[in-house]
Amino acid sequence: MTIKKKYLVVIGILIAAAAGFFAFKASRTPETKAEDISEGLRPFAYTEGWLLGPPVVAVVKCSNYDAAEVKRAVEEAISLIGGLNDVVKSGDRIGIKPNLTTNHSGEAGVTTHPAVVSALIDCFRKITSGKITIMEGAGGANTADAFKDQGWVELSKNKNCRLVDLNHPVPYPTFVVCRIPGGGLAFRELTFNRAFKDIDVFVSVAKLKVHELAGITLTVKNQFGSVPMDAYGNMERAKWQLHKDDPWRSMPCAINDINACNPINLAVVDGVIGLEGGAGLWNPAARAKNTGLIIIGKNAVAVDAVGTVLMGYDPEADYPDPPFEAAENHLRIARDLGLGPTDLKKIDIRLGKGIRKLSDAASPFSISYSRADIPAEFKLEKVSRLKP
Repeated sequence: MTIKKKYLVVIGILIAAAAGFFAFKASRTPETKAEDISEGLRPFAYTEGWLLGPPVVAVVKCSNYDAAEVKRAVEEAISLIGGLNDVVKSGDRIGIKPNLTTNHSGEAGVTTHPAVVSALIDCFRKITSGKITIMEGAGGANTADAFKDQGWVELSKNKNCRLVDLNHPVPYPTFVVCRIPGGGLAFRELTFNRAFKDIDVFVSVAKLKVHELAGITLTVKNQFGSVPMDAYGNMERAKWQLHKDDPWRSMPCAINDINACNPINLAVVDGVIGLEGGAGLWNPAARAKNTGLIIIGKNAVAVDAVGTVLMGYDPEADYPDPPFEAAENHLRIARDLGLGPTDLKKIDIRLGKGIRKLSDAASPFSISYSRADIPAEFKLEKVSRLKP
């Protein structure tokens, strides 16, 4: 990609963010009517967990998406983190959120592959017979189409799970509004599908990818799809309302607000095939990258810190250092809130068979542009505050 094209990608992203914020006026229509509740969707237990000792993160090899190979890798990783009995109890209802940001297959490196979720469900079924919900609110595609075209409808039938499109209140009459514990950083309250009130355990199953604004998009950033387009913007806006007019600050704050409302109990990264150069194929620099990994842990911040290192970046870096060239590092903000460590010395990293050390599994990911390629006269502040 030429310098000019890279420059245009940055400009386009930031103008879209600004335009989305100024154009959208938050209002609750009859279709998006919601009922207020107390703080948080479920008990918030991050700090209680990782302050008792270093969180455990497993990194295992997974060479392809063959069902048997993925099942082997997922079971190996779960064994390395000490099993799931401290996360899932008998009778627990489980919500699983993959990353289906667009309607592209897992093999393309853009979305979570159903084989990873299928293997997880088999592990959960050994502990609980409770209802399992696969939930997602796609940002760049129709969620129902993504469910159908990528094999999630078939998976739900085979595994006796239900599918919920988080962009709409269905199958409930209304959304639920959650006040953010601690008062929030970018918002005071957020709107969610009520399916979140019908689960006891929440699992974020992300893709190993970089992101044009957030720098990285792993299990914590995956929660952007947890909030509904019916409340925060239509398909064309693609949830830019949450990015607001200062994407380098408000976007990482919004990410943490969502996670404060909806804590992740199990964090999983599908790194069998990742995506470098961008978060989706709308970016001409984006391309699939064979990394052959599965990452699993019970602390999402720790999992994402390890995932960041495996993509060749420092999880403690901050704006404007790569990969956080367009926004503050949301993992550092999460760390400062007490949600988990970003320092690998404070994480118990357990490596699967065939991995001698973490650096052996690392595979540097390119990003969509370099700050060195941006003309000196380009002022980020001016672009982000353009008014219609």
